[in-house]
Amino acid sequence: MKRFIAAALLVATPAFAQTPSPAPRATETAARPQTVEDACIFVAKSVLMVKELKVGVVQAFPDLTPPGARLTYSTRMDAGEGDITDEIECQFDTGTNPKQVTRFCMDSTCYASDSEDPEDRRRFEEVQALMQRLK
Repeated sequence: MKRFIAAALLVATPAFAQTPSPAPRATETAARPQTVEDACIFVAKSVLMVKELKVGVVQAFPDLTPPGARLTYSTRMDAGEGDITDEIECQFDTGTNPKQVTRFCMDSTCYASDSEDPEDRRRFEEVQALMQRLK
């Protein structure tokens, strides 16, 4: 009984309450992207395995068939406007909300379910799996 009371007091103390908890994984806290812009940013972050991207120019085409977006980005958060030159292009299923990626291109390589290169096809399947895990 004494151990139970001591444990209860320990849990209730302010010092214990301020102890940082482990950071949640992105798939535990992120909401499913609702716009083609946000979905394309999610794809870029997933492929690059980064938490943040500095996004430059965004061109979104939600009304085209298939809907899609292109954007420039940098993994360096201190990048100047002229340094944000990496590009990604994404295409999504028509009529799906939340968005489901069907194809994306980075660094002159395109990734899709019908990619000839098994590694490119695998990267595509990984991104699709990550998008499915979002709430």
